[in-house]
Amino acid sequence: MAKKKGRELLLRIGDGVEGSETFSKVCALTTKSLVINNEEIDVTTADCDAPGGVLWTEVLDGVRRISFSGNGISKKDTAETRLAAVALQNPPVANMEVLVPNFGTFSGGFFVQSMDLGGEQSGGVTFALTMASTGAVAFTAESA
Repeated sequence: MAKKKGRELLLRIGDGVEGSETFSKVCALTTKSLVINNEEIDVTTADCDAPGGVLWTEVLDGVRRISFSGNGISKKDTAETRLAAVALQNPPVANMEVLVPNFGTFSGGFFVQSMDLGGEQSGGVTFALTMASTGAVAFTAESA
């Protein structure tokens, strides 16, 4: 598998138009992270035939969540404007796609948990973003 640059990991945000939704790249992000979190439910019980024996953990699947975070320097483009509008709407949810090179695309509704804006006197306006899936997220593997 060919190596890819981290900057090729992309976040795209949908425009919210049902039936013909288009996605725009949030290009200003300089660091990005996608986390797949699977919560387990411990259902371990003692073995009735050997109650003093070793216990092996037994688990059921619980809550699944995909979260995304990133930081960047604002470019004030269409995707950033859409992201800010979503962060202010009720509920703060939009369809998003996260494209991970050499892996695939995660797509679904994401809840914008926070969007932080900041700046220093001698630098550009920065922003940080955290969001989490709300509902099922589809995964499409990248074809070889």
